[in-house]
Amino acid sequence: MSNTKTAAIILAIAAVLHAGAGYAHPELRSAEPAAGLATTMSPTQIRITFNENVILQFSGIELKDQAGKIMPTGKPTIDPANKKSLIVPVNEQLPPGDYKVEWHAVSDDTHRVKGNYAFTIRQ
Repeated sequence: MSNTKTAAIILAIAAVLHAGAGYAHPELRSAEPAAGLATTMSPTQIRITFNENVILQFSGIELKDQAGKIMPTGKPTIDPANKKSLIVPVNEQLPPGDYKVEWHAVSDDTHRVKGNYAFTIRQ
């Protein structure tokens, strides 16, 4: 095989591998409380689960009330049984109202993503 053909094959393989890696990003799979949920009970924690393991040091959430005030939360942790789940304790009983969870996560492959969703606590 000539050097030109060998180089072309190596470049083609590298391009395929690089393109595949470009699509690997953590994606939100589930959340508790769930997006759009209307409940009468204040959550004791926020749990967001992704399709990939997340790195705790670079992942977290902010919980905001309907006025945009940041609500107190505890230190985030990773579920030891499922390294795809980020858990953040809610430090106080939330009064009725609308709440927004703003999250960010970095996966093992170092891709950073962010998003948000809302839930409601009714009387």
